[in-house]
Amino acid sequence: MISDGNYKEAFVWIWLPDATEPIVAGKLEVDNHKIRFNYGKSYLERIADTKPAISIYEPELPLQAGVIFPLAGLTMPGCIRDAAPDAWGRRVIINKMLGAKGADRDTAELSELTYLLKSGSDRVGALDFQRSPTEYVPRLAGNVGLDELLQSVERVENGIPLTPELDQA
Repeated sequence: MISDGNYKEAFVWIWLPDATEPIVAGKLEVDNHKIRFNYGKSYLERIADTKPAISIYEPELPLQAGVIFPLAGLTMPGCIRDAAPDAWGRRVIINKMLGAKGADRDTAELSELTYLLKSGSDRVGALDFQRSPTEYVPRLAGNVGLDELLQSVERVENGIPLTPELDQA
């Protein structure tokens, strides 16, 4: 695994229903090649203060104190994995991080936390992943034309680095 892709922790930020800003829900940590989750104390304290707090996904990550390990047979909670980039998104991140030979690289060369932390914040769903538990910095895409996006597909498929504008898109 490359050094920039060897993250050991990431903070899970969540948009609660009717909220306009995300808050920290908890932390993901690598533990013996598995990713465990722990709800943050401040997130759990919201319940006592009668503020909204919801489980990320009740069957896997019930709203409780303490470390929650992935279900049997999984290396990370499935609901968190669902928030990660798909195969195409992983290829884009590999291209961005590894450059011209990215198309020939194994997707396992980057960690799951890298894919979560390097993907855009404007994803579907109510979760985002950050390196900080206190400062939310969205990773947003810029606007580019359809022709430029089509060119980016060709570049990624051929392992050619993207231009800065296409990289942001």
